[in-house]
Amino acid sequence: MQIRTGHLALLLAAGVLAGSVWLRPLEARTPAQQQRTASIATVDLGKVLDRLDESADWDMRLRALTGSISEEFQSRQASIETRIREVEQIESESQRRLGLEELALMRLRFEEWGRLKQIEVDRERSLKWQSLYRAIREEATRLAESQGYEIVLVNDSLGPLNVSRDLEVSQEQQVLQQIMNRRLLYAARVTDVTDQLIVRMNNARSVRP
Repeated sequence: MQIRTGHLALLLAAGVLAGSVWLRPLEARTPAQQQRTASIATVDLGKVLDRLDESADWDMRLRALTGSISEEFQSRQASIETRIREVEQIESESQRRLGLEELALMRLRFEEWGRLKQIEVDRERSLKWQSLYRAIREEATRLAESQGYEIVLVNDSLGPLNVSRDLEVSQEQQVLQQIMNRRLLYAARVTDVTDQLIVRMNNARSVRP
């Protein structure tokens, strides 16, 4: 009986030891044993785009481009209108026919020019957004690395859900689409690094040659 009791005592002691190792409370474990939580920051992308110096520079360039196109548009249109009045005063039927053919060609060239200018403006606007997004990603990466953030998310939970009556899509579908496109429901204000990102980007641009 004493032998059996000794074996039982040994087994109980082993069980207590095992519990002290495997059933240790989470707070009692070493930092390496505890599950690590990622450090996350958020950015209000709309606010960043509105306050970037680079965005203002792009807008100035686009206004200059559209302004020059508008001037050329008016000049070409005035030339066509002048030619129309000239053709209307031609008495010779054959000469009038030649004038109308010339007008038709002028209109075709005018339409083709307008199409190419639309493509040019669209391309420049596309380059603007590509450049801004690339710059934001690069600076967000540098900010995260310098401050120890492992993830930087766009906070898309900001702002109301908007609808427009001018669109062919129903207002219900507009709201549902916006809801489905959003990913964040809540983000603590302490994680927001929007202002830091804006300052870093504008400072970097001010010293860029």
